[in-house]
Amino acid sequence: MRPCDVFLQQRRILLGECGYEADSTQVELNSKGWFVFYHYTHEQNLNKISDTGGLYARLPVVNAKHIPELNGCCLIEGLLQPLPIWITANKYFSDFCFEMVLNYVGDFLLRITIPPDFPGVYVADMAHNFDCKHQQRRGHSVLNLGYDCLTGKEVTMAEANSYIPIGEYRGGHILPNVKATRCGEGIVIPNQYISVCETQPLRER
Repeated sequence: MRPCDVFLQQRRILLGECGYEADSTQVELNSKGWFVFYHYTHEQNLNKISDTGGLYARLPVVNAKHIPELNGCCLIEGLLQPLPIWITANKYFSDFCFEMVLNYVGDFLLRITIPPDFPGVYVADMAHNFDCKHQQRRGHSVLNLGYDCLTGKEVTMAEANSYIPIGEYRGGHILPNVKATRCGEGIVIPNQYISVCETQPLRER
């Protein structure tokens, strides 16, 4: 049996429960008890976001057919903090996460504030997926979970299995990543829940 098999066979198994050092970040709440998370985009997208009614989900939740609430859903991604420690100095991935962020997301930060009953928002662990990306780009695995990285099917399934509703997340992920989902493509976070973040960490570095 490979170390990764438990993450493929069961849902909500945390890497932090399996001997790995998890990120300590907790879900942020505002004074009303609403959930707060952060989303990077490009500044030139702001007018489009405003004109279309909010953040548009087009990325599919991959390899989640076995999970009824995620099957057929699309998503946008976010972070629990403006610039989490795991991005710049992770015990396992070192500077790899920062490299990925710079390559794949914008540098303009939005703050998302949603009520407790807002549907379809989860915290997942990107460490499964990033471990294969690290192996492909830098030649070795850092978590040594034994995933078959040739197709990406295993790590995307493990990531789908790691989804925990944001209101239930109490830590345990190595690379916690917010996933706001909806059935099919469309607006997933309406404008009234979006504001420009007062701090802009990637622009200030």
